[in-house]
Amino acid sequence: MTIFGITGGSGSGKTLASSMFAELGVEIIDADAVSREVTNKGSKCLNELVEYFGNEILQTDGTLNRRHLASIAFSDVEKTKMLNTITHKYIKDKVSDIIANSTAELAAIDGAVIIGSIFEQDCEFIVSVIADRDIRAERIKERDKLTDFQVAQRLDAQPNEEFYRSHSRYIIQNNGTEQELKKQVADVYSRIKEV
Repeated sequence: MTIFGITGGSGSGKTLASSMFAELGVEIIDADAVSREVTNKGSKCLNELVEYFGNEILQTDGTLNRRHLASIAFSDVEKTKMLNTITHKYIKDKVSDIIANSTAELAAIDGAVIIGSIFEQDCEFIVSVIADRDIRAERIKERDKLTDFQVAQRLDAQPNEEFYRSHSRYIIQNNGTEQELKKQVADVYSRIKEV
């Protein structure tokens, strides 16, 4: 099985690109979905998050308030790093289980933080989806209903485009239409299959 990473900053279109790879037969392991699973109420991961970030990240029923955690974690680079440090070990274990039980020829780990993380060692190569900052900002603002300030904080806490370019075998530039993105995904998929 060939395993690769699909990554990109918030608003880049990484999730949409992943769904297009899935349509082509790639098994997608969604690190965000795994993250939601490992931070369920009462989990070890959630307990560690509460230890670091405080009870304010919990909703009244004891479940994680993801939006509030994101607003805290993405307000500061060190807090973003700590969020990743805490959650990644739990996500990694679950992803390893999924990979061990997969029969797919091609699988991709879809996650915002693949490069330089514990997930990178599982990936033979990285596909990064990038987009201009202003386009990403508009997408985030529309999708997450955030203020300009909150969007800027989130973008400032994430790696820049050059970081993704320098760590990836394939780059998908997503400044255009969904159809243009689909064409690029199909092209990258063809190149992966040739190897």
